[in-house]
Amino acid sequence: MNEQNFVKVMENKEIQEDRVTDEMIMNRIYVLRGQKVMIDTDLARLYLIGDHKIRTILKKNSGRFPDDFMFSLNSEDELSLIRQDSELKHKSRRRASPIAFTEQGLSMLSGLLKSKQAIAVNIRIIRIFSLIRQILPDFPELYREMEQFKNSLLSSDH
Repeated sequence: MNEQNFVKVMENKEIQEDRVTDEMIMNRIYVLRGQKVMIDTDLARLYLIGDHKIRTILKKNSGRFPDDFMFSLNSEDELSLIRQDSELKHKSRRRASPIAFTEQGLSMLSGLLKSKQAIAVNIRIIRIFSLIRQILPDFPELYREMEQFKNSLLSSDH
């Protein structure tokens, strides 16, 4: 690869990194099993890596991801996910069940991904989760509405 092509590739990567917005991240945070989570396929798209890359990392580092850091979605979780984002119903299904990462799981995953894109996205994800934790106690009405929404999701799952 000559220098000119290398510069073009690097510029392209920088443009892609700038395309991930806070709104894109916030729209991919779901509530499952009473926790805020992100799904592996969404993370792979944000990190600009293949879905299989995250699963490979999990297999190689299984001891770093206890059940409270991540979990495979069951059929009830998948229905809840579709209720929260109707677009998911139209996306293609895959063989393996999606994996949900809690905030702690995302932090652990961030230490295992080395690309510039993954690091930049993870910093934003961690800041957004932190902001959510800070904002909710300051707005009790919003917190109550979220709890009611969560409870309605949980009751409609049964």
